[in-house]
Formats: sequence, C-alpha cells, structure tokens
Amino acid sequence: MKRKVLGIAAIAIAIAASAFTVPTTKASRTLTSYKWFSISAPSLNPTDAVPRSVATYLGEGTTAPTEPDCDAATHQCVSGFSSGQVNSSNQLINDSQIPQVTPERKM
Repeated sequence: MKRKVLGIAAIAIAIAASAFTVPTTKASRTLTSYKWFSISAPSLNPTDAVPRSVATYLGEGTTAPTEPDCDAATHQCVSGFSSGQVNSSNQLINDSQIPQVTPERKM
C-alpha cells in the first residue's frame, strides 16, 4: 500500500512541477548556407537552369554577396545553390542546375 501511495505522490509532484516550468522556444528560422554564384547570362529567369559556363563562384554563406551590376529586376544575377548541386571544385555539377534562391537580380 505504501508503494502505491508513494508512486501516486511522485506522479502528482511531477505533474505539478511540469505545470510551472517555462517551455523553451526554438529559433523560428534556421539559416541555410548556400554556394553563391554570379550569373553572367543576360536573361535567365530565377526558375531557369544555369549553364556552368555562365556561373562564377563567389563563395559560401547564409547571405548572398552583393554585386554592383544587380538592380533587383527579373533575371538571375547572384544565385544560391545547395552543396549537392556543386562539385568539389566549386563548379555546378552540370548544365541543368536550378538555383535554390535568387536574391539579387538584374534587367
């Protein structure tokens, strides 16, 4: 009988204690690191595949590098690719890679 009373008391204490703990908050947005490329083709839309010959590697990071020729228009200027789309020499793996993000655009 004592074991049952002690067990029930332990459960009651655990429930009461959990009612007063502050829940932890998680970050609402995680930053993704991309491999950034400058796109020299004059008229590639953000959903177009990028040929390797027009993509120049700029670096890796969570934010896009700025390019002076980008004017926030409609065509790709600086595009981000996942590490699976880029080989170990920091080149696109083939001519059919579509960027994950295109934060900077040009006319």
